[in-house]
Amino acid sequence: MRILLLRARRWRIVWVLLFAAMSLGLMASGAIPATYIERREMAQQVWKAQSITSYHIVVRAFFAGRTCAQEIEVRGTRHYMLRDTCNSSWLSSLTVDRLFELSARLEAAPECFPSKQDCICHRVRIGAIEYDPNHGFPTSIGWRREMQPNWQHPAYWKRAWERRELPNCATPVRTLRLEVVSLTPLYDTATPRIPHASSATGGS
Repeated sequence: MRILLLRARRWRIVWVLLFAAMSLGLMASGAIPATYIERREMAQQVWKAQSITSYHIVVRAFFAGRTCAQEIEVRGTRHYMLRDTCNSSWLSSLTVDRLFELSARLEAAPECFPSKQDCICHRVRIGAIEYDPNHGFPTSIGWRREMQPNWQHPAYWKRAWERRELPNCATPVRTLRLEVVSLTPLYDTATPRIPHASSATGGS
């Protein structure tokens, strides 16, 4: 019996060593996914290296159960809205800078609700961002924003004790999906269009 236990222990050690070696190999090869902020910062460096200051962009948006689109021409620090069927002030003009700004929202920590002192629930965003591998700009942004119980905060259990029931954090899930249909650099000479049509899963 003792021999069997020793053999089992040896095999466990072997498997642990193999797992550690595989993990180190993946880390060395860069196969482990980067965080949201690392991916965004790398993509922004790629976009900045393109030195594209003037471009024509078309973005399709899906939110609040509707589909809309924006067509914008950016020239340096100025941008011109050619078409906007979204008519949403919080979306603003969906330039590349704005798309990077919206993609950064997935990096935010959960937000306390209803307040930091009374943090019974918290808002979280869950989703995915895709970036153009050659030019760096966000090609799709998808997330959903939902409320979740904050079991780790004393306020949650205090409310449960006072009301003799678990706090209800269920609220309608808000979703958002943005897709860059096309981005065309605007130079003095004719430039080939950079087409892109993609879909993203996720929500607000």
